[in-house]
Amino acid sequence: MTLKTFSTRIDMKKINLIITVVLFITAAATPAKAQCKAKQVVKECKPSIAPYQYDSYALNEITADPAKPQIIEVEFTAFAGQQYKLVFCTSGVEEDLKLNIYDKNQRSKKRNKIYDSANGADKRWTFEPTKAGTYFIDYEIPKSATGKKKTGCAVMLIGYKE
Repeated sequence: MTLKTFSTRIDMKKINLIITVVLFITAAATPAKAQCKAKQVVKECKPSIAPYQYDSYALNEITADPAKPQIIEVEFTAFAGQQYKLVFCTSGVEEDLKLNIYDKNQRSKKRNKIYDSANGADKRWTFEPTKAGTYFIDYEIPKSATGKKKTGCAVMLIGYKE
């Protein structure tokens, strides 16, 4: 082993140590964020999809902001020839979410509400589209009750019958 090789090894060890320390300090200084455990939420809500066959889920991160309420709109397309059941569950936020489903997006002046979350209980809601088409799902997230920003998730489980 030459002196140059030995010196290079020491320099690489120092660089690796510095990178590790910087990453550790950065991770420790980053505020903890509520994590959404999607698989756990799906497991807890999946029995509600019966008697439909479970297909998949869609995950949306939601944030309860202390300054203002928010609305997140997502789309779901129901295809002709199939029946669907959508089950909505939330995790990580204590505030009561509202969930409304419309026949048109937020920009449309002629949109009709076809589902209201007042029909659900225990932060779980079920919706069965009556016809093929695109549905617009609005999650209404109220201001944070504690005055601190909170992050969680809304999970939409999709089931179908042919």
